[in-house]
Amino acid sequence: MNESLRYLRSRSDERKALLQKLRNLVCNKNERKVCCARETGHLRVRKNLANLTKQETSDLLHALIQAKKSGTYTGPRIQNYSEFNSNFNAAASFHGYPGLCPGATLGGNPRGKADCCWHGDPRFLPWHRLIVMQLNEALRSNKTYENVTLPYWDWTQNFEKLPHLIRDPFITDPISGEKLENPFFHSLIPQKNFTKRSPEILINYNKYCGSDKENCNKSYSGLSKLMNMTLTALEETTYVNFESQIELPHNQVHNQLGFIPVGCDDSNSSDPLCYPYTMQENTYASFDPIFMIFHTMVDFQWAVFQALQKHRGISYASDCHPYFDTQLPPYSTHYNSYQATKSHSQGHKTVDYKTAFGYKYDELKLNGMNISALNVHLERKNNIDRLFAGFSLPNIHIPRITFNACYPITNCNISSKYFQISTLHSNKKGYKNAYKNSILHYLEVTDHLPPGLNASQDIGFKIVSTSSNAKNFTFTPVSIFRKAGTQKDRITVQWHEDKEEYNYAPFFEVRPDRTNSIRFLLENGSMGVYQYPDKDSFQNCAANRKLVHTEIEISGKEDYYFQNPLQTGCQEQNKLVVNRRKPCKSSGLVRETGGNATIGWQVDMAAFSNGICMKPGSFLTFQWSEDTHNVTQLQNENDFNDCTFPKIGGYPAPPTHHIQFPRSGNGFQEDETPYYIVCPLNDHCGKGMKIKICIKENCSSSTTCT
Repeated sequence: MNESLRYLRSRSDERKALLQKLRNLVCNKNERKVCCARETGHLRVRKNLANLTKQETSDLLHALIQAKKSGTYTGPRIQNYSEFNSNFNAAASFHGYPGLCPGATLGGNPRGKADCCWHGDPRFLPWHRLIVMQLNEALRSNKTYENVTLPYWDWTQNFEKLPHLIRDPFITDPISGEKLENPFFHSLIPQKNFTKRSPEILINYNKYCGSDKENCNKSYSGLSKLMNMTLTALEETTYVNFESQIELPHNQVHNQLGFIPVGCDDSNSSDPLCYPYTMQENTYASFDPIFMIFHTMVDFQWAVFQALQKHRGISYASDCHPYFDTQLPPYSTHYNSYQATKSHSQGHKTVDYKTAFGYKYDELKLNGMNISALNVHLERKNNIDRLFAGFSLPNIHIPRITFNACYPITNCNISSKYFQISTLHSNKKGYKNAYKNSILHYLEVTDHLPPGLNASQDIGFKIVSTSSNAKNFTFTPVSIFRKAGTQKDRITVQWHEDKEEYNYAPFFEVRPDRTNSIRFLLENGSMGVYQYPDKDSFQNCAANRKLVHTEIEISGKEDYYFQNPLQTGCQEQNKLVVNRRKPCKSSGLVRETGGNATIGWQVDMAAFSNGICMKPGSFLTFQWSEDTHNVTQLQNENDFNDCTFPKIGGYPAPPTHHIQFPRSGNGFQEDETPYYIVCPLNDHCGKGMKIKICIKENCSSSTTCT
């Protein structure tokens, strides 16, 4: 019996070994890098840059040298540019220049193509997880270095200079001792110039205790500014809020490392201080090799958040991830020949990075804390009173917004080098609907208040400066106070008697997972605001408003409507809408007895991804509560899938927040089915604002187009 068992076990082991050999053979023939990692269980390890071995450093240097060589790229032609013939340049082109995505001219591209990268949007993290993979593949394109894995540069630590790998124009190969031109120092952008950096500006900004020794004895002493911003993001327990917060330190690195002084705009772009080929220029940032190891750290931060959510017992399915079902070009297009990113070119397919891409991180630790210790640390941050400036940021590029603190309300001379925030975006031009992402961005100022002031006092904020392109879209931040030991955010709007240069945003969104309240302070220290019961009353400044002199709890309702009692008239600048909405909540489809229906028209229409059914002769009313939308019909499914239609002009904003479709005639016609409907404004279609409508005689609430 024992002999028989041994024989069967040996045959089983032989079969397993043979199967593994076959898997390896398949991997080597096809997607050898990612496939093999998945099939064999050997995940590639992304290490901290500071912990690379000499051999790993040498391989990384030579891999980039090879990837930059002309003629190494043999994939699909990058538009009509023959200069994109190196593996590195081809991969870098996916981010911005020369513009591989359809859309309005956002990055200054004369061909009417747009930069592809997402910023100020929930797709920011999955899109950039893919670009890191694309760039890493470029480094592996030479078989000698096919095992190279990009490290991450932990820029949340205090540092006096950039890491050795990326610091100097020349570097010594740690294995051969040969002096090399450092491929990580800069790159030549096709048809442009070399990339440049301003590391000293980033270093000075990031130091917790700068040259002025400002506030070195406060509660978070020893942590860098970028670390504090990262920790604030990791405190969030929903993906949407984490994503919006983690973009803030990311934006600061881009803008500080490629800093252009305030006042340097398109009118004097020939000034050498306005050199455009830097990390600050979204269109060209990916060509600076520092972009790779910088963004690997951003991906690391997302991985840490994912591990924290698992530790907290919050599953991916129970959280909200807007637009994660939409395609992420150019990874999904003919420009991409790398199957690992092409087959995972939707947000939800990037989430499980170990399975999808075959890598892991050396250890998920931040500032020496593992996930359990980090979670405890984050919870303890609320053991003190805290104060935040709550910013409403537009979707345009603003390299720097500076602000002062005000106490009392008429004294706004309290400054700090840390009282600044920035955005990163391809678009530099202000346009009518540039402000549409209404989520509040929290910038903590607790540590930067001067002696004698504390977070619980009635401290306000005032904009000092912004970019010339953004004056109409730079809004005064609100004050957000969080009392020690609580999760309640008290938002304060300070009304001024005289018109200020910068208004408050016309609307903003509070955290639905927190307890929120709002109050409106007048210059004499008392509270006062007009509150309207509904939207129609608010729009018409109806007489049924109520003067409120107390703090208002933001709970239950989704929308709250307010007006400044110190200003006369019914102008938009005197009004404020506060939203408390869950971003993935659909407004739904409501059917009437006769066959007509009303649908909530919102950017994320994923709830209706299979389309809806309408009866012949019926009408559908598209209804929304904020932002500017419209409705247009496309001719075929390809245009619908690709959002292909003229995007400039021809789509005026309607005067109301609803549109009946068809706009005239006898309603939906069965011989025209299906109808392909999109919102043609502000790239809303590309974000998922579209719906397919099929016409059927027998329609019910559950009937779709499938």
